[in-house]
Amino acid sequence: MVLACVAGLTAQAPAAEDQYLAYFGTATARHTAKFLYGEHHVLETREGRLAERVVLYTCRDGTAFARKTVSYEDPLAPDFSFEDTSNGMQEGVRSAAKGREVFFRANRIEAEKAGRLPGDPGLVADAGFDEFIRMNWQPLMSGNPIALHFLVPSRLDAFVFQAQHLRSDSADGTPTEIFRLKLSGVLGWVLPGIDVSYGALDHVLVRYDGVSDLRDPSGNNFQTEILFHSSDRHPANAELVAAARKAPIAACK
Repeated sequence: MVLACVAGLTAQAPAAEDQYLAYFGTATARHTAKFLYGEHHVLETREGRLAERVVLYTCRDGTAFARKTVSYEDPLAPDFSFEDTSNGMQEGVRSAAKGREVFFRANRIEAEKAGRLPGDPGLVADAGFDEFIRMNWQPLMSGNPIALHFLVPSRLDAFVFQAQHLRSDSADGTPTEIFRLKLSGVLGWVLPGIDVSYGALDHVLVRYDGVSDLRDPSGNNFQTEILFHSSDRHPANAELVAAARKAPIAACK
């Protein structure tokens, strides 16, 4: 990931019955107003626990060109599958006969490569970072960095990152807390980190600032700013989850 979807939300659902949430985000080129893509998330919570997420990445006209599905058997390192029709890129984590594996394909030309999922304790993958922030909220708020092994599918391996609280702020008039994810060690001094802003009270992601999993026509990862407004959150249902899973995806015109 590099994160793509570090840009996720978890429904807060105290009830035991299944609950559903839909929300939207808009990705622009970092620190500009240039539209890059939209994100449409649909989540299912079962017995108060996040179970599934489907994300459609959309063109300016609303057409979906990429999809990610996430299954949270492991909340920190869930199985997920991402496919981008604009360039043929695919990546994810899947359960196979010989155990879980990570896979990656850069484009339509190159072959897929795959390997055993690293066994690092507390491994974090993709949208699992959202759960990591929530699970470690109080330790992070102390200001001390927390190390984590974060999966990078393109390398078929996990690397040591660190997460740290940066400062308090506000968004849409709501108090927020900003955290940074960056590589540990010397590389962390020279490579930019990813900043994520969460609501101070509900711990919901409201802003993502950094590198995206999605790539431009030259194959370079977008540098994005993604905003998620509270007004774009609304109840959903099982039909919307199923529709997002089956929706056709095609490259933007």
